[in-house]
Amino acid sequence: MADKIAMSKNWLEPFIKASKIGSQEDLADLLDLSRATINRLANDHKKLKRDRAEIMAPLLGVSANDLMLNRIPGGKSKLIDSFDPDEPEAPSAEQQMTIGSETGVRGVPKDGSAQIDATGGMGGGGLTIVSEGVPGRHGMTFSADNVRDYWRLPPPMLVSLGLAAQDVAVLPVQGDSMLPTLNEGDVVFIDTRHRWPSPSGLYAVLDEIGGLVVKRLEISSQPGAEQQMITVISDNPRHKPKEWRAEDLFIVGRVLRKFGVVN
Repeated sequence: MADKIAMSKNWLEPFIKASKIGSQEDLADLLDLSRATINRLANDHKKLKRDRAEIMAPLLGVSANDLMLNRIPGGKSKLIDSFDPDEPEAPSAEQQMTIGSETGVRGVPKDGSAQIDATGGMGGGGLTIVSEGVPGRHGMTFSADNVRDYWRLPPPMLVSLGLAAQDVAVLPVQGDSMLPTLNEGDVVFIDTRHRWPSPSGLYAVLDEIGGLVVKRLEISSQPGAEQQMITVISDNPRHKPKEWRAEDLFIVGRVLRKFGVVN
């Protein structure tokens, strides 16, 4: 077609290749968008908004959450790289905890637990996970961009929980959605090995825009149901609960303890 514009390599290509849509230009036509508009979107994933993702997802044969988190069909995501069970269990040098993208500090003590540079409760920003680990066995590791500091938790506490320091993520809480359970300024400690909401309780999850939030999760579908559903609850009644398909909800881990603000 003479009116096709040059399309550079971009994040949309793997989704298009995995779908029945022939090209990026065809996707633009289906969305009734100009090809210049779809090209700008394809070259900057941050431009994708939830309402547009909801329209695009069925055309590409994925969920809106897959698009929002850039989970590429049949491959590794730019935001979340899956753990390869054939690889050694010990994290590589690139997977070791670091502090800050500017300094790139490494060599954090083995008894250090990463404090994530994302606020729980209100979302935002996007979370980059280097390795998801092995649910139930090994926690996940995070990129330098998301590690702000580290905590040394008391060994008796870790022993009582059956956790290694690297399996614990530390997250400051922001907002009022979990009042009165969590107050703004509280810090929560997350078991990143615990990746399924059983039993019901507080979990850290990625929201619609890839931000890290703390919510109460309950499995709402009946046992044996073909489609498993999870209710995402804010303890503050001002915020309405939401229903998510289990496959669309990325759980970072279960909240075990909190370091609380004194009122």
